[in-house]
Order: sequence, then structure tokens, then C-alpha cells
Amino acid sequence: MVEILSLPFFNRQPFTATGKFNDGSTKDLSSSASWSSSDTAVATISATGVATGLKKGSATITATSGGVSGKTTLTIGVALKSIAITPATPSIARNTQQQFTATGTYFDGTIQNITTLATWSSATTAVATIIVQGVAQAGNQAGTTTITAALNGVSGSTTLTVTNATPTLITVSPANPTISVFTQQKFTARGTFSDGTSQDITNVSLWSSSANGVASVTSNSGVATGNNKGTATITASFGGVNGNTSITVDLANVVSISISPKDSTIAHLTNVQFGATGTLTDGSTHNVSNLVTWSSSNTSVATIGAGSGLASNTAPGDTTITATLSSLAPVTTNLHVSSATLSSIAIAPSGASVNPGTKLNFTAVGTFDDASTQTITSQVTWDSSNKSAATITGNGSATAVGAGTTNISATATFAPTISRAVQLTVTGLSLRSIAVTPASTFTAPGGSVQFIATGTFSDNSTQNLTQSVAWNASPSSVATVSTGLARGQGVGTATITASLTGVSGTASLKITNSQLTSITVTSPNPASNLAVETSAQLTATGNFADASTQNLTGSASWTSSKPAIATVSGVSGVVNGVAPGAATITASFGGISGTISLNITNAVLTSVQITPANPSISLGSSEQFVATGMFNDGTTEILTNFASWNSSNAGVAVLGSPGLFTTSGTGTTTIKATVTQSGTPVSGSTTLTVN
Repeated sequence: MVEILSLPFFNRQPFTATGKFNDGSTKDLSSSASWSSSDTAVATISATGVATGLKKGSATITATSGGVSGKTTLTIGVALKSIAITPATPSIARNTQQQFTATGTYFDGTIQNITTLATWSSATTAVATIIVQGVAQAGNQAGTTTITAALNGVSGSTTLTVTNATPTLITVSPANPTISVFTQQKFTARGTFSDGTSQDITNVSLWSSSANGVASVTSNSGVATGNNKGTATITASFGGVNGNTSITVDLANVVSISISPKDSTIAHLTNVQFGATGTLTDGSTHNVSNLVTWSSSNTSVATIGAGSGLASNTAPGDTTITATLSSLAPVTTNLHVSSATLSSIAIAPSGASVNPGTKLNFTAVGTFDDASTQTITSQVTWDSSNKSAATITGNGSATAVGAGTTNISATATFAPTISRAVQLTVTGLSLRSIAVTPASTFTAPGGSVQFIATGTFSDNSTQNLTQSVAWNASPSSVATVSTGLARGQGVGTATITASLTGVSGTASLKITNSQLTSITVTSPNPASNLAVETSAQLTATGNFADASTQNLTGSASWTSSKPAIATVSGVSGVVNGVAPGAATITASFGGISGTISLNITNAVLTSVQITPANPSISLGSSEQFVATGMFNDGTTEILTNFASWNSSNAGVAVLGSPGLFTTSGTGTTTIKATVTQSGTPVSGSTTLTVN
């Protein structure tokens, strides 16, 4: 693995050379290896592997033993001289926050904001704690504490005083703004306290809206979103004191609307749901079905909910459905209601098999005596004959309860009464693991990200569980989540958890106001080599303007410059070697891209090494193994995610995710990983002991 290290001028960095042998053993070769630096003007290295930085730049450090070499990159920078923290000696009220900034001065005279690079601490945590880099959260106890920022052995500090002052007034700004639907407004709250001081209390206030249908607001950050035309009161509450302002939402940014479905035909006594899509001034489109006013020109043929778009109470004939929004020209579509009557019902899926705890949505399609068909899912009565196997809701959503079979039936009561049933089987499989994707991503306060939960079961089959799992976001002050859709509340990082039947999976969601500036793409393999017919998981790391980083692997869009040489999954970053040559892999997100050059070789896999070797663990724990492929050209590849894993004794350990084994009993089992290249399987094994 190539590792990039940073070293200030004239500082020293010891390196370690570890040799890996074909029997799986390792040995420290630091004292016997031959060390060299590619640029001795930048850095020198001693015979024992200690590097000394001489000037700004980069050098490749190489260790060679027995004709085999390992390399790493050493970057020499300017040493940090001092750190200053601002504001100096601030005073804040109990239960409020203070944002500090750390500024580093280097020996060459340059100055840099190092707030997100430094390690922050508070000497007296009962008075205040550091909740994110540079942000101190005052507790309920008055007093003083020392706030320290440290980086590369250099530190700076200041004193924070927490007082017993109480809020007397809260001012919310901007005052009485007007925004357009689907846009956002960031509010701030400033508190005036009993000691005459004032401070920003935006992130410690509880925000609310008097009319969420008009404008909703993130509870911990004050970001309001326009949802419909009207006026709402936005309130910030802290310490028993409220401050508020009004927000007006208009429809000025909606330039046109369209209706779907267009010119439809339905049978009498059935319903049809109309929808409206609005195009905004920025070219984006949004669902405006609940914003428009709906009407029917002939209510004896069909009536339509003014705010719902559902046409019902139908009788044979024709009517015009109209959607009206503000001053825009009304949009119409034709609805023909036939005299056809229902003759049969088809239910999909039929003969399905699902796992316990999961959900399955059924659809009912009616065939009428004029040979027309129509979806009638919401117009039939659903039932399950064996509710110990599965239950079903009125909209056709079934939940698997326990192993067994049941008949799922749909009954239409509009003349004539017709029923249809299909069989649903609930397996006896158990859920082993849940993967939440994207595994790591980011958005701004008020922004949203859709997560997907995929379950792996005891037979290694997988299933989308997004609708079945229980979702949770922690802390809720940073993000909330419902059915996998997470929304940013305040700056920070939240853990998104999906749980079902005692099994859970997590993902990381960063909420930031900072802009993404670049993306770095890395490979787990040395020199970015990849053999033909093998795969590697690339990683995309987003770099932000505030110097923070975020893993964007599962969020980025991936492409290959030469698919004939290397292909890459567009959503996961898994690259596959196709033919010898060079290819550039690109990861893109939010208009920013990063690349990596891969060298695809004809190397042949000769062995697979599993680490750790022969571990011993306690019952109730788990062990993550790594499979490393050894090739005939001396290169290695991490193949953990692409190997076929097996435990010889399922009574001792069972496989969860790739390489991760969970204990099921005491004893020993052989853990085996098999990788197939060009049709030839190559395996490696180790022994796992469970006590």
C-alpha cells in the first residue's frame, strides 16, 4: 500500500519495512533492508530507515531486501511555529455555543486557518465540551475552562468563561423574508442576555414553523424550505424565551406545469390519480400536485379533489380535468369514462417467496369486459388467509411475520364483486447482515440523501429492505431519516442506522456548509496495479474548502476511459481488469471529479493469504479476515470483497459480509477464501478458534 506521509523541515521520521513471506509469515526487515530516497535534496534516509526532511517537496522512500522492494511517498512541508485561537477569552451563557478559529503561523511566515486540522480539547468538561472541531458547547455549570487546539506538537489556548446569564430577548433574522416554493432560507437567532451581552444562539435554539405545509424548518439549524404558497411564522426558542418572524412563500419561480396521465380512459366506478409537475426558473422539475387547484368540467362524470388530484365517483361520459396554479395558464387533460365492467383481477407478484420481517407490495390489475385493463390496487380489499405468516394493509403492502404460506386476496366490490388470490411463501431464512448505501456521503443543512438497505440472509441471498427496516439518525440534531430518506438538520456527522430483527447496518452522513473542492481516488493495491480478471474496490475521498474530508465512494459516479482495458461499476467504484494496458478511472460528484491511472497486467494469481492467521476469539464476537492475492510478478492485491468465503464448521462460525465471520459456538473451524482467475480457483485458509 502506498502511504503519503507529511514531515516538517528538519524533523525526522522513522520508517518500518515489513516483509511478507509465501507461508503467510511476516518479519521486521528495517535494520537489514537497503534504504534509499529518490531526492536527497528533499529528504535523506539513514541505513536504519530514519528520514530527515531538508526542504519543501516530495521524495519516494524505498526499502529493498532480497530483490523485493516496497515504496512510500514522503512529503516535506514547512514546520508549524505557533497557533492562535480567536476569539480570545470569550464569555458565553450556560447551554450556548462558541465557535473558535485556530490560525497557524509557519516558520516561513505563512498563515493558515487550521481549525478543522487541529485537535481540540476543553480542560473542564463540566463547564464546556468540544462537540465538533472548534465548537465549544457550554454545559449547565458556570465557570471557566481552557480551550486548546493542537497540531503537529504545537498548541495554542484561550480561556472560555461560562456565565449564569439568562436570555431576555431573541431576535430572528432576516425579518419577514419572501422566498419561492422549493427554495430555502437560512435564519439566525441572536440572544440578548440578562448581563447585557448578546450572542448567536442559532444552533442551540429549537426551531419550529406554524405551518409546515407552507414552510418547514430544520429544528436545530434554522433552515426553512418553501413548500406551498402562503405565510408561516418561524420561531426560535431557547431558555423559555421565544423569538419569531414571518416567512412568505410565493410561486414566482414556477414557470409552467404539466399533467399526467394525458387523455386517459377508465371504467366507470373506478378512480384515477392525476399528478402535476412544475418546471422552475432554474430548469428543475418538482411535483406540484398538492399546490395546484384541480377541477372537473363535468362532475356528473367524475369529481376531483381540489387539492388531491384523485378523480372518483365516476360514471360513463367525458370530462376535462384542469390544473390551475397561481397566474399561470391552466393546463387540461381529457378523461373518458367507459361503461365497461370488471371481469377479472390479476395480482402481482404471484407465487412470491420472502424472508421473515420483510415487506412486499402487491398490485391488482383489473381486466374489463371491453378487454381494457386498469390498475385497481387502491380500490380493492386486501386480505391474508394466514396472518401468522404475513399480514397485509389496505394498500397492498404485505409484511412477512413467520415461516409458512398464506393466500393474499384482492376483492373488488364495485359491481360485480370479484376476488382473486395468490400464494405467498415466507421462508425460514435468518437475516445475517444489513448493508446501508451509500456508506458515506454528505449534504447541506436542509438537503436530503436517499439511503438503501440491503439484507444478506443465511443462504447468502440478498434483498432490498429499505421499506422493511427501522431507520434511525443519530444525533437527530444533525439529521433525521424516514424510509431511508435522510434530511440535514445541523452541521456535523450523523450515523444512519437500518435495523430489522435484531440485525443492523450503518452509514455516515456529513452535514456541512463547506463546498466540495476536489476528489481524490485511491486504490488498495500497490502502484495501482490490477491483474486481468481480478477486481479492486476504489475509494473516492471528497476534499472540502474547510480542509475536512468525506468518503464519497458510494455517492460518486464512476467511469473508465478505456472499458476494453478496465471496467468500473458506475455506482460502487469496483474496477475489473479486462485486458493489459492503462486506463483512467474517474469519480464525479456535484460537478467535481477525481481520477486514478490503473495499470492492468497479465499477472497470474498464485496464492491467497488470509490474515489474521489462526486467530482465537471469544464466543459472541466476530472476526474480520482479509484475503490478499499473491501474483507471479511479485505484486499483491486485496481481494477480500471478491473472494468466495467458507467456514468448514457452521456450528462454530458463520459468514456475514465478505470475510466477516460471526461466532455460533465454541470449537475450531477452517476459514477458506477462494478467488477464481481465468477459470482457475486459487484458495487460502486459516484456522479460527472460538473459546
